[in-house]
Amino acid sequence: MAGAREKEQAGQPGAAAVLYQKVVDQDPENKDAVRRLLMIYRRLKDYKRELAVIEASLGAVSQRDRAAQEKWLAMHPGAAKVGKAVLLSMGGVEASGYGTDLFVGQLLKRKDIVERKMGGRAAPARKRAVRRGKTEASAAAARKKAMQEEKRQVAIAKRQAAEQRLQERRAAEEAKRAAAEEKKREKQEAKRVAAQEKAAAAVPSFFVISLRYLVSLKRIDAMLEKHTVYLDKHIAAGDFLMAGRQEPRTGGIIIARGKNLAAIERITRTDPFVKGGLASVDIVEFKGSRVADGMKVAKA
Repeated sequence: MAGAREKEQAGQPGAAAVLYQKVVDQDPENKDAVRRLLMIYRRLKDYKRELAVIEASLGAVSQRDRAAQEKWLAMHPGAAKVGKAVLLSMGGVEASGYGTDLFVGQLLKRKDIVERKMGGRAAPARKRAVRRGKTEASAAAARKKAMQEEKRQVAIAKRQAAEQRLQERRAAEEAKRAAAEEKKREKQEAKRVAAQEKAAAAVPSFFVISLRYLVSLKRIDAMLEKHTVYLDKHIAAGDFLMAGRQEPRTGGIIIARGKNLAAIERITRTDPFVKGGLASVDIVEFKGSRVADGMKVAKA
């Protein structure tokens, strides 16, 4: 570049152009070299070489921008799909490779001028420029809309995730509250049952034992002494409160007190009358909750 400037300042535009051209051939996107070379060709009225430099520079920019676009589209497939749909709806086919670089706009403008100076190519060039402008606008709009759509989708996903977390938290709180209420009900029910059991335990259980003779009184009398010993034993133990024969003499009645029916049944099975098959037993349980004046009923 320094040598080319020296030749240019020394009034040797042809030599300077050769040096600038070497730089541009190696790097078509070197804006300084491209601008200086185009100015020299413009002064020399070498429009053909000027047009070649413009097209080479535009081609390099197009290739660079297309590569950048492809990378972006690969990284944002969702947005790319939306952008393509928008671009097609606007009449575009594909995004321009020139992007929105100011330098590119200057090159396109100069290209149109050069083509007009060369004659016969101005109209097509203008048409291409117009098409490129429309395509670039469409591509820019598509990219913008795609990015907006991507942001909208991200916002929707975040909102849905927040709503899901809120619902899960509410469900957890509701389950915790229901569990606490169920535990409270169970505790209350346990207290109620315990109170009932305590109240029931405070009222003694009494039993009416009815003996019905199955054999003759002669056989009953033969076993009566042993039966009397049995009665005295359990009266002394507090199991029986009262005992006596029925009238007419078809059996006997015993008023007993015990913890439960099973305990009384075990006692009656030891009765000599029952063991000997001389009498059958019928037991009725009842709660002694009320007594006559002057009568006391001890708790079991």
